[in-house]
Amino acid sequence: MTIIQNAKAFLFKKGFDFDKPDITLQLFHPQLQVFFAVNGIFFNNRESKIRFVWPLLSSILSLIANSFEMMFIWHGVTTKDYGFATECFCYFFILGSVVVVYVSMLMNREKIFTLSNNMNKDFILICSLGSQYRDTFLKGQLLIWQLCWCWLSFPIFIATLYISNTLVYLLYQSTIATQDEHMVRPFMFPLWLPADDPHRTPNYEIFFLLEVILIFVVLCTFVLYVYILFHLLLHYYNLMDIILIAFGELFDDLDESVATRPPEDPRRQEVQAKLNRRMGQIARWHHSVFESVETISSVYGPALVYQTMFSSVVICLIAFQVAEQLSEGKFDYLFGVLGVGACMQLWIPCYIGTLLRNKGFSLGDRCFYSGWHGTQLGRLLRRDFVIFIQRSQEPLAIKFTALPHLQLETFSSIMSSAYSYFNMLRQYN
Repeated sequence: MTIIQNAKAFLFKKGFDFDKPDITLQLFHPQLQVFFAVNGIFFNNRESKIRFVWPLLSSILSLIANSFEMMFIWHGVTTKDYGFATECFCYFFILGSVVVVYVSMLMNREKIFTLSNNMNKDFILICSLGSQYRDTFLKGQLLIWQLCWCWLSFPIFIATLYISNTLVYLLYQSTIATQDEHMVRPFMFPLWLPADDPHRTPNYEIFFLLEVILIFVVLCTFVLYVYILFHLLLHYYNLMDIILIAFGELFDDLDESVATRPPEDPRRQEVQAKLNRRMGQIARWHHSVFESVETISSVYGPALVYQTMFSSVVICLIAFQVAEQLSEGKFDYLFGVLGVGACMQLWIPCYIGTLLRNKGFSLGDRCFYSGWHGTQLGRLLRRDFVIFIQRSQEPLAIKFTALPHLQLETFSSIMSSAYSYFNMLRQYN
């Protein structure tokens, strides 16, 4: 029971001082910089050569593994063992994401520093405002913190299943199985060698260790990439909630009678200055959201293109493998869980893309219904409102060359393509 309570306290930040006046990004999300460091982005010693060590080793291992997978695919196709070839195809695409993610991040690390710095400024500014702003912002950040660990726990669960399933099978072989069962030691992923037996010592030990390392590599790259992507996007989704609050308080505590006074009147100029400051802050936040989403798209564009391009193939292959096993009276639960993960990694950015688009449009609606028509002060910001509403009509979207706008419609389209490929494979088989 203590473990559950500790996990709950950790997930809800029970020991964190939410009233602290100087909350920063690193203070609230210490995991973010750690995960960036794993991907070769150092925030302290930024030019350290050590930052290339893990990305380089991971990339080399993934390329070597993909070379083996290409050989396995060729063997499966030539021997008409399509179940073997299908599974190897799936792992080939998953391992291919490792190099793409590292290249995307390391080539755009200056943009990542800029994004992190801007997010930190948002923390400092908003936490210095009124309680309504602060509470809403920190509530959204707490949700991001919780989603982080919920997401990470699922891929770790899948990785644990792969490893524990193999270890349990090995334990069964060494303790219960008899010699006349003619069992071979299992691998987590299928293997084949052209002129050797991969199950003999020391081949088995070498390949088993390599497979464990590759699981860890994928966890440190693609899984963390998905988290970092939705963390950055949800931060700016949360920032748009702050803009909505700012519109609600735009005309608060201001004397509307000054609107009828001459423009050179000191009292009118004072109120006009306050309105300009408030509207200026809203405009800066709004511009920051568009600019930052564009920057995020440029940083992770190659990875997103790879993700959307091959997700339909991966989901199709996983579904085909599970269906083939079911037709033989077996259920490949590992591949089934992997299929759920493949759908989730695509659904997450598409869903957040839809949230951003809808929230962006709602800002224009909130501006129009901010109460300007019920107060004479509205005439002082008429031009600002027109410009803001026109700007908000531009869809807030994750855009990159060869990348469709990431929205739920995109997810639906990719899933439809996966189903079409699946039917083609079943008919061919």
